Amino acid sequence: MVQDLGNWQLQMLPDLVEMASGDSRIRDLGTHGSASGDLPRIDRWSDLDLVITAREPVTVAEDFAHRIGARFSPVFAASRSGSSVRYTLRLVLSDLRRLDITAVDPADREIPPGPIHAVGDDPPCAMAELVNDFRFDAVLAAVKAAREDVLIGAHLTLQLARYVLVAAMLLRDRDTGTSYHRFGGSRWDAWAARLASAPVPYDRTGITAAIRYYTNALDTLLSEWEPEPGHDHRPLFTLLDAVDTSPGNHQMR
Repeated sequence: MVQDLGNWQLQMLPDLVEMASGDSRIRDLGTHGSASGDLPRIDRWSDLDLVITAREPVTVAEDFAHRIGARFSPVFAASRSGSSVRYTLRLVLSDLRRLDITAVDPADREIPPGPIHAVGDDPPCAMAELVNDFRFDAVLAAVKAAREDVLIGAHLTLQLARYVLVAAMLLRDRDTGTSYHRFGGSRWDAWAARLASAPVPYDRTGITAAIRYYTNALDTLLSEWEPEPGHDHRPLFTLLDAVDTSPGNHQMR
């Protein structure tokens, strides 16, 4: 697990600067957050926050992310937000390094914000999108648990239950050929009661246990969606094991 190596952010940064320097569209690349300043405040759970200045921020950030995935480790999950002039792409790599890439147009004060347009690959199906979002929130919940931020960790973990129920809804829609359902009564309704046995995510141990429970529940539904879905959640389970075996903040002080 990468976090065990320590200071991976500072070790990775020179390679990222080299990659950026080879792209004529990128004017500069800098850091902010815990990795910036003379005394970086990095620990094993920190991500690496980058700021790129470039025209066409969406395209440049997506291309840069593709190169990161090819050079370092495949992307396990991602989150996208922003506009056509200020775009943030948050990556979780399969080796559990996390990067937040914000790409900014140098003339963003002169250009009115516009919508984000899809770049590159065809848009994913609804279930693939759900799996990505589930993974991303699960990783964030685990990191919050590691830092004993139970408030946000619990909030994110409870969101995972909603993803499982949405997966069941997608399966019901596929069975019936419609997303309109005036009444219940399908076999998928049982999933609401099934999630009642999930661990309670209101302390650090409960959060990691609940994440495991919801991940296994989602995998069961994915096997119904596609006989061989090929979704590998091992990076997430590796992270959960690391959280469970790491000392609490009160023990580290």
